[in-house]
Amino acid sequence: MTSTADSPAGGEPAPLALVAGCPDALTGIPAALRAAGISVVDGTGAAGTAPDVAVVAVGPDGNGADVLAGLPAEAADATGGNLPVILLASEAMSAEEIAALDVADFLMEPVPEQELVLRIRTLLKRTKRQQLRRDSTAQLRQRTRAISAAIRSSNDPQFMAEQVIAGLSETFGADRSWIRTFGDERVPALEMGWDSYGINASAPALPADEAERLAAMLWEDETVLSVPDHDGAELPDCESLRKAAGKDGLKTSVVVPLGHGGKSFGLLWLAGISRAREWAPIELSLIQHVAGNLAHGLVQGQLITAQRQVLDRVRELDQAKSEFVATVNHELRIPLSSIIGYLDMIMDDGVGQLPHEIARMLEIVDRNAHRLNNLVEDVLTLSRSDAGNIQQSIQPVKLVALLQSVISTLAPAATAGRIDLSLREPASDVEVDADQEQLEQVFVNIISNAVKFTPAGGSVAVGISSGRSDSGVPRACVKVRDTGIGIPADEVPKLYGRFYRASNATAAAIQGTGLGLSIVQDLVHQHGGELHISSRLHEGTTVYVQLPARR
Repeated sequence: MTSTADSPAGGEPAPLALVAGCPDALTGIPAALRAAGISVVDGTGAAGTAPDVAVVAVGPDGNGADVLAGLPAEAADATGGNLPVILLASEAMSAEEIAALDVADFLMEPVPEQELVLRIRTLLKRTKRQQLRRDSTAQLRQRTRAISAAIRSSNDPQFMAEQVIAGLSETFGADRSWIRTFGDERVPALEMGWDSYGINASAPALPADEAERLAAMLWEDETVLSVPDHDGAELPDCESLRKAAGKDGLKTSVVVPLGHGGKSFGLLWLAGISRAREWAPIELSLIQHVAGNLAHGLVQGQLITAQRQVLDRVRELDQAKSEFVATVNHELRIPLSSIIGYLDMIMDDGVGQLPHEIARMLEIVDRNAHRLNNLVEDVLTLSRSDAGNIQQSIQPVKLVALLQSVISTLAPAATAGRIDLSLREPASDVEVDADQEQLEQVFVNIISNAVKFTPAGGSVAVGISSGRSDSGVPRACVKVRDTGIGIPADEVPKLYGRFYRASNATAAAIQGTGLGLSIVQDLVHQHGGELHISSRLHEGTTVYVQLPARR
């Protein structure tokens, strides 16, 4: 930052010095600076002025000390807060007082004018070099951040590796670079090179086993290996690296291990062939940071790839399962229909004519054939639900008529078990929009379960009510309450799972597949309803089915 005022004849802008502080101590200083080609602005400054250096004088009585506490706001803003200061200290100031001040340099009064000019020019050169280094470091950080962002944008290991070796080579002036991973299940196999012609598959002359040994050594030491000049470098632990560098004509190298956790799994090698060079600590730190991001990206990418492969396999198996279930159901339904049909004919035609023992055996066969047919229908329903292929024929359904039909169907089983099965009808019928066949299946399952799990002498009561949800939507509720064996409290949430049966039902050897409630829940949800179960062990169970009612 310089002023164009008092520019030398060569066209180079003259440096601008802000001179402030004790007037007595500054006598002759501005004139001497101008004579040396340094422009001067006094302590008041000018709005927007950007001085290159400040010369602040503090007199014997402390006059001018306030300038150090707060330089003019315009000057501080214009220099970004990095204005170097040369202190002109009075003889009364101690070394400790001077050391406590935030100044770049100081001179004791009386000030030799030529010495001051020399100090200013030296300070400006040093400041310029520091600014160049800061700018260079900022650019390096920006470029390496872009490389890391590219790594995070993808799960493709080839893409990530290409971004790293090409990006780092261009950022740090490398002529060649390589990435190699070793046999490790955590990351994919990679061997990739880069040179002035772009990405290639060439590998350095360093043998794979030596590369793995070098990576493990560096990873364990948590460091990188930088070689400013291979011609004069002594690498007692890396003789193979020296030979490989000589074979490839390399002058300088940086070798960074790739790893995760307690073990390395790869190596990143940046190299120059044109000249030797020193690798600055900030450069090594940034290269190591990008290598760490690459290692993390490779591990994450491998995990995601593995998860996708597992997911694809699961989908294939699920599809195969669905096809198998459909095939098995088809193959079972045809012979079952034939068996049940012929059984019905035999039993109808042989009423009163078949021997008692034969009739009893045929009844057992018929009962088990129907049971198997119901199981096939349940599995087929679940398969269609999983595939989203359940077809619905929605129409107005009167709940009272539907439940009367279900109860009539199940009444013989209830009577045989000496169970009181009843329907409490509402004052006015309730209608819902539903698939009548599916809704009938819902209540057959629920009420037949209630009958099955209620001991002789118990009761199953079915009730219908109507109301509104919290949002004001009309709702119909069917409640089925039994006085059966109940369900352990911790097992109630598990009842909706497929093939799950309560422990007390299993212990009592009550027949069932554990599919009924799963099917009921699917069908109720497809009708926009909700299913709830409450139960007390040895006291009974109540099932609530809530459905949207017709307005």
